[in-house]
Amino acid sequence: MTEPPEQPRRQRRETAEIQHGIGGLPPHPARGEVTALRVLGEGFEIPVDADLAERLDVVGTEFMFKGLAVLALDEPTRQLIEPLTAYCGLSAHSDVDSALRAILRPYPKRPLILQGARAADVAELARTIHEHTTRKGFPFTQVNTVPTSDAAIEALCTQGGCGTLFLDLTTPVTLPSSLVRHLLANLDFSSLERDHYHLATIAVASTTHDAFRCFGMDDPFCTLGFRRAPWHSAMRNVTFTEH
Repeated sequence: MTEPPEQPRRQRRETAEIQHGIGGLPPHPARGEVTALRVLGEGFEIPVDADLAERLDVVGTEFMFKGLAVLALDEPTRQLIEPLTAYCGLSAHSDVDSALRAILRPYPKRPLILQGARAADVAELARTIHEHTTRKGFPFTQVNTVPTSDAAIEALCTQGGCGTLFLDLTTPVTLPSSLVRHLLANLDFSSLERDHYHLATIAVASTTHDAFRCFGMDDPFCTLGFRRAPWHSAMRNVTFTEH
C-alpha cells in the first residue's frame, strides 16, 4: 500500500506578545484629557473646556498659553493641588509645581520627599497622591522597616509592583543599593537599569539631608517642605490623616 505523499509542514508563526506589568512594559492606563492649566509660579489654574482640550498638548506638557507658562493637568492631578498646598504652604507655588511635574512624568523618576513631618501625619497625603495618579488600583505599600537582604527586597518590590512605595525614613537608614536601583530605574530596555517593577516612591524624612543620606545621593528628588511658609508657624498638631 502506497503511503500518501508527505505534506509540507506548516511553519508555525510565533507571535511575540508584549508583556505588561512586572518585567514588562508599564501597565498603567493612559491619562484623561486636559481639564486645567496650572500657571507655573503663580499658584492658580485656568479651567479648560472640551473644545480647548482637543487643541491642547497632552497632559504633563509645559507650554506658553496667552503669555503664561503653564502645565497641562488632568482632573485627578488637578485635585491634588489643594492637599499639596495645605502641606507646602499657601505661598509655596514652586514646590507644588515641582510635585505636579514629578507626579505627571513617570520618567525620569523623581521620588517625592515629604520632609518635616511624621510618617503617621502624612500617610493619608501619600495615599491621596497615589490614588490620584495612573497607579490607582495598584498597591500602595507603606514600608516602616527597610529590607536589607536581596530576597526581602525582591519580595517587597514584587508585592508593591506597579504601585507606590511609601518609605518611612524619619529614622535615617542607608537604603541598600539594589533597592535604590529598583526605585530609580528607567524605562530603557537596553539598559541594565531598566524598570522592572515600575515603582513610584514617596518618602517621609526629618530633613532633606537625611533623605539624601538614605538614598546615597542628592539627585533626582522632588523635596516638599512642611511649615516652610510663615503661616505654618502658627499651626499646632497638624495631621493629614483622616480619622
